[in-house]
Amino acid sequence: MVIRYFKMISKLAVFLLLTFTVLGVEAQDFEVSMRAPSNVTTGVPFRIEVSVNAQNVRVPDPQLKGFNYYGRSTSSSMSIINGDVTVRSSSIYTVSLDKAGVYTVPAISVDYNGKKYTSNSLTITASGDDVSNNSQAANDSKGGDSQYTPPSSTGDLFVDVNCNKSEVYVGEQILMTASVYSRYNITGVEDNKIPSFAGFWAQDVYAPRNISFDRKVINNTEYLYTVWHKKALFAQKQGTLEIEPYEIKFIVSDGWGFRTAKKTAKSKLKQIKVKALPAGKPDGFGGAVGSFSISVSADRTEVNLDEPLTVKLTVKGAGNFQLFETPKVDFPSAFEKFEPKSAENISAGANGISGTKTFSYMVIARQNGEFEIPPVKFSYFDPATKSYKTIESKPLNISVKGERDSTVSAAVSVIKSDVENLGSDIKFIKQGNVKLRNGNKKFFNSFEFWLFVILLLVIFAGVIALRYQQIKNNADIIGVKNRRAGKTSKKRLKKAAAFMKDNKKDEFYVEILSALWGYLSDKLSIPTADLTRDNVFETFALKGIPEESAKKFIGVLDTCEFEHYAPESLSHPLENIYKLAAEAIENLETVIK
Repeated sequence: MVIRYFKMISKLAVFLLLTFTVLGVEAQDFEVSMRAPSNVTTGVPFRIEVSVNAQNVRVPDPQLKGFNYYGRSTSSSMSIINGDVTVRSSSIYTVSLDKAGVYTVPAISVDYNGKKYTSNSLTITASGDDVSNNSQAANDSKGGDSQYTPPSSTGDLFVDVNCNKSEVYVGEQILMTASVYSRYNITGVEDNKIPSFAGFWAQDVYAPRNISFDRKVINNTEYLYTVWHKKALFAQKQGTLEIEPYEIKFIVSDGWGFRTAKKTAKSKLKQIKVKALPAGKPDGFGGAVGSFSISVSADRTEVNLDEPLTVKLTVKGAGNFQLFETPKVDFPSAFEKFEPKSAENISAGANGISGTKTFSYMVIARQNGEFEIPPVKFSYFDPATKSYKTIESKPLNISVKGERDSTVSAAVSVIKSDVENLGSDIKFIKQGNVKLRNGNKKFFNSFEFWLFVILLLVIFAGVIALRYQQIKNNADIIGVKNRRAGKTSKKRLKKAAAFMKDNKKDEFYVEILSALWGYLSDKLSIPTADLTRDNVFETFALKGIPEESAKKFIGVLDTCEFEHYAPESLSHPLENIYKLAAEAIENLETVIK
């Protein structure tokens, strides 16, 4: 049952994520924008980016009067951050300027869904000497040869791939740097083939949007030099893994911009030896490799009954944050736990990936008392010491007080225990005149016996008659409630709609949950206080109603309960929740007659 319930919640979470993703994509306002460096150096290529937050939109090229144009590339992406969906398509133009001065790129207009949208304009200031003078001086230094012949030596243009480690354990972090060295004047990029990093999990550490070159001397030879790419790599399997060569096709020129050629820079095949993690893995080891610390905290240590509480488990350090399993937190059985939400605050620096990963659990206390969340254990492999380490957090004490909210917690079963006091005193012996009875007289077949039998029959007949009348009356009440369940729930939804209009979140969710549980009570003929998720499934099965219908309805209930107590940063608009609840009741109304 627990596994089936978990799968149901997971499917619902995926469905809601896709639903809100689609809604987010459709709801975003269209915009078109241009951006470029405000200050550039003459003769040095730079990029002008034109972007729109939509896909498959025709965007005209900007007017680049006075610019040297080397080529155009495109890209598109979609990201989801805290439920906000961002779609972006970009056109990137590689250009340069020959003369110092102030240049303007006029705004462009884009037609989208029958409307016209206008971008910003750009103002770019170029500083430095005239490129033609520099190029002429360069030619003079070569003996005045105006005929341009690009060097053919492979040492004149190449990509160097460097890794800070050549032998690692599975899951250990490697910092890879790809650098470009060139003796040519690079004016553009035509193609960029990046390795697939098969066998590694890879994360960007540094990927510059605008490439600029410095000068570097190697073996008395001067090169233009830039860092092209930095990645953190985490090997996923044992053996010898290969980093395939980079292949970058550059456009090079003689400095004038008139004579150009295409040259490909390549790196050499790089091999990394990956060792298996040593034996002796501790219990609960979830694949973490690196150096970590762990802590557990709560937003409060004193809560009322049925009040939400957020418990945060934070893992801090450096290592494979994306690859280890969620540490296990053992909550007391009195706490109802929702699936954790994870958030990362990870930075990519000179030493690779480091930061924190936080798992937020929303729990609801269902019993009064003093409870302890025991220490959370976290095991990881430390490559520096080549050993496993197990650390644990401090225990967390939670105090729960107050009384149950019957409206919100109608489905919670409270187990009560009756205390029976046993024991009696010896009765006092009666004194004085005592009336004695004949001990030989039998009760069976006596007048008293038959009188008792007749009395029992009368009482039994009366009980049967009363019970029959009660069943008849109850049948009428159940029938009325069953027929009016939909109308009753709609009245409750109207109250919720009024609270939604006034943005009263707590009152809104109380009415929504009351409508959902009340509808189930009336439709299934089960008192509200006795409703549980299990007997809902059982009653549906007895009535021959598909299990999928019960799963969908309970899924909506779980979503409403979660949204009721979720922090503002994780909650969704009340209109969406209202729509889900109304559709759940309407769908079930068509199934249950």
